[in-house]
Order: sequence, then C-alpha cells, then structure tokens
Amino acid sequence: MKSKQEIYNNTVELIEKQDKANYLAYYKVFLENSSRNNISQEEKESIIKAAYETYKRQSEELEEIRELAYIDLMESSNREAI
Repeated sequence: MKSKQEIYNNTVELIEKQDKANYLAYYKVFLENSSRNNISQEEKESIIKAAYETYKRQSEELEEIRELAYIDLMESSNREAI
C-alpha cells in the first residue's frame, strides 16, 4: 500500500503532466490562429483569448486539487504525530 507521501507525490506529478498538456493545447490554438489570414484580427484574438481562459480555468482547478492533496497529506501527518 502506498504511503500518503507517495500518493501526494504521484498526484502532483499527474497534475503537472496535465497542466503541461493543457498549456500545449492552448499554445497549439495560439500558433494555429495567430498566423491565419482568412479571419479578422478580432476573431483571431477572440479564439486565442477563449483558449487561454480555458487553460487558466483548468490550471486553477488543478492547483485546487494540488492544494487539497497537500492538506490531506498534512492532516494525515498531524494525525500520525498525535
């Protein structure tokens, strides 16, 4: 059985991988749209902004998961210390 520290470390690793994948998805949208000439500049900016907002929201959700995992780790450490 994995210790709480191992579970936390695995969780952080998964979060970092997912955040990187989310950023790369945003960056792909950015690259694909920043060089397009068949749509207006406003449309490009709108698409890129929407992709960035999605990335930021996902990043914030992942950070919340990491914080909750950390809280769980600390609470379990405190219970073991008592």
